[in-house]
Amino acid sequence: MKTFAKKINQKFYYGWVIVFVSAFSLFFSAPGQTYSISVFIDSYSEIFDYSSSLISLGYSIATLISGSLLVVMGKLTDKFGQRIMIMVVGLLLAITTFYKSFVFNIGMIFVGFFFLRYFGQGSMTLIPHSLVPQWFKKRRAFALSLETYGALIATLSVPAFNYWLIGQVGWENAWRFWGLGLLLVFIPTAFFTVINRPEDAGITVENEGNGTEEELKAELDAINKESFTLQEALHTKEFWFVGLMSIIVPMFTTGVTFHFFSMMSLRGVPPQAASFIIGLIALPAFIMPLVARILIDRYKPKYIFLLTQTMIFLSMVWLAFFVQSAISATGFILFYGMAVAIQQVTLNTLWPTYFGRKHLGAIRGAATVFMVLGTALGPLPLGLNYDLTGGYNETIFIMMALTVGAFVMALSIRKPRKEDHYEK
Repeated sequence: MKTFAKKINQKFYYGWVIVFVSAFSLFFSAPGQTYSISVFIDSYSEIFDYSSSLISLGYSIATLISGSLLVVMGKLTDKFGQRIMIMVVGLLLAITTFYKSFVFNIGMIFVGFFFLRYFGQGSMTLIPHSLVPQWFKKRRAFALSLETYGALIATLSVPAFNYWLIGQVGWENAWRFWGLGLLLVFIPTAFFTVINRPEDAGITVENEGNGTEEELKAELDAINKESFTLQEALHTKEFWFVGLMSIIVPMFTTGVTFHFFSMMSLRGVPPQAASFIIGLIALPAFIMPLVARILIDRYKPKYIFLLTQTMIFLSMVWLAFFVQSAISATGFILFYGMAVAIQQVTLNTLWPTYFGRKHLGAIRGAATVFMVLGTALGPLPLGLNYDLTGGYNETIFIMMALTVGAFVMALSIRKPRKEDHYEK
């Protein structure tokens, strides 16, 4: 059903506008991202006299609950379309930021964490990740890699900007600034630019064809025929294998990031150098559009996963045995950052490639639970390892074994066919 349509210039493919506004959405997810919220934590600790561990516990619980509920947002996106839902979520995130500017006790802080994570970190990334694949097929990975620039720019700029803003106007007005930005900049931009899919604008994906009624009908029929529902996807081994594989990166990344300064101290890397090195993990994302065109758009996801699992395993070996200086730590973080960037774009590409476009929101929402689980599982075992042994290698060895298991799973995945599961 067409929820919104307008005349567009077919000489310039409108999908690139969709990529831009999706990147814009990832940038404006910043109020709900850890790199942004962390700047406010000291203000809560100083003003309200709450311990860091208490605030951290509430934040972890809020993240787990919000992540487990993203499947609901995915289903709503499939039902009402990305255009409506991205504006609704933008409005709700804006309301949340205004709410955060008035908190005065720990309960209000925790409630704010939940809504920031659900509408910001979760929904404002889920929706654009399900929007861009509607507009691209042959160049899907390239388009998705360009989209991630919004998140990359936010990661590099927002923490310093928030720190400066809090110093200038206070933490309350800093939250209100983000709320006004969402209301006055993001939501109007989404209103005037977002179209759910090319068929709603009378064109075919990537302008293949002349956009005749016959072509559009054939494309819509193909979408309906090839797309899995969430329940159908849950009956494929590919959903579960890819989901389990996707646990490892957030688990290792979150765990290493959380304990990075301690790890580097054990290896003779001073805190000043460690604070610079940890930020380099995002640097490989700058070249991802090139990698996407050369690698991800040309080869099956299966083979890319075999490559990334090998890179992740080698990264773990590098960290466990060869990081002994700032130079070797920099090499590790850049190599691992490249593996993470490649796998993330491949994952974003795989879901629509394997399961179709029609129910993508619900499927991606369900798959997000794996990544949330990985994020939650990362810091604790490494922390226990350190408390018991004074090091981290034993847990890293266990994660290496999990990576080998993921490699084996990657060997057996292939694009599922609905008729293999549901037609007799």
